[in-house]
Parts: sequence; structure tokens; C-alpha cells
Amino acid sequence: MSLGRWDTAVFKSVFMSAFLVLLYAIYEILLPPDFDSLAGFGMFAMLFISVYFLFSLIGWLLIGFPVHWLICKYSSGSYFFYIAAAVLFTALIYLVFGVIEVAAIYGFFALIQAVLFKYYAYKQPQT
Repeated sequence: MSLGRWDTAVFKSVFMSAFLVLLYAIYEILLPPDFDSLAGFGMFAMLFISVYFLFSLIGWLLIGFPVHWLICKYSSGSYFFYIAAAVLFTALIYLVFGVIEVAAIYGFFALIQAVLFKYYAYKQPQT
């Protein structure tokens, strides 16, 4: 049973998804017009990345790694199972919080991270 290169895959998937969120934030608010606003956006970006990284690592430790191990042990390890795990996670969040918007946001980020994780964990190294 091969678990792939899960250690680097987690960091890459978390940072890539956080970067996508920051790109979306820049798209929504455009670039700040003055230096003070740009500095404020930079502080927001650093705070967001650190909190997002912390919560994502906790999520991977509590949910992601056990699910990855189960998928590798009991299935072929296809993308379908990672997507299904993200959908089940979204349903669990909805059952816990009862707010569809919260479940959709967390589920969307879980889906992006799971797909990126699967890709980077089993990506063949370039020679």
C-alpha cells in the first residue's frame, strides 16, 4: 500500500488553494489605489495565509490523513474517492452547523485541497 508523497502534497495543496483564494480576493476588490490600502491588504493576506494554513493542517491531521489512509488501503485510490470524501465532509459540516453557506465554503476548499493533494501525492517526479 503506497501512500504517495503525502508530506509535500499536503503543503502544496494547502498553499495552492490559499493562493487561489487570494487571487479571487484581488479580483473582487481590485488592487488597492494607495500604499496604505496595499499595506492593509498585505497584512490581511499574511494573516489569512497563516490562519488558513493552521486550520488546514489541523483538518488534515484529524480528517485528511485517516481518510487518505483508508482510501489507499481499501480502494484503487482514484480521484472519485477523494471527491466523495470532500462531499461527505461538506454534508458533515452542514449537519453540524446547519448553515448551507458555511458547508459550501468549507466543502469547496476541502474539494480543492483533496484533488490537489491526490495530484501531488502521486505525481511522478521529473527527471
